[in-house]
Amino acid sequence: MDHADTPPSCPQCGHALSMFAEAPMGAAERAASRVAAVVASWWFSLALATAMVVWIAVNVVWRPFEPYPMIMVAGLAGGLGVISAFYGPLILLTQRRAAMRDRARDRETYLVAARTEDDLHALSAQVTRLARPLATEHADDDGRTDR
Repeated sequence: MDHADTPPSCPQCGHALSMFAEAPMGAAERAASRVAAVVASWWFSLALATAMVVWIAVNVVWRPFEPYPMIMVAGLAGGLGVISAFYGPLILLTQRRAAMRDRARDRETYLVAARTEDDLHALSAQVTRLARPLATEHADDDGRTDR
């Protein structure tokens, strides 16, 4: 574990302030994350747009496959349909992973807040307990306190 992965610690006593540790990804999640990083980039979008323009230009100028442009457009639409069919599961996989990470962080935030509130209540009770003797020392003759 390098220095960037260590959780922050309390400057007073040195205990870890956060116990959050992200669960390791499985092989399928790593692969989906890599593919999603590629297909969610501007380079992939530009390459796809360029490939579509080249496909249309080749089919219009040289007509290697069909002389009728509707079949060319149907082939292009089919290819785009296959690409979009793969996008759905990739998006869901990456969103599921992000949601799991967010839930774990939220749980950790809740636990830290609950511990902090417990500490504040304990400190408040201790301050009240320590302030009582001081209040009785500074009481004037009528039983009122100086404040």
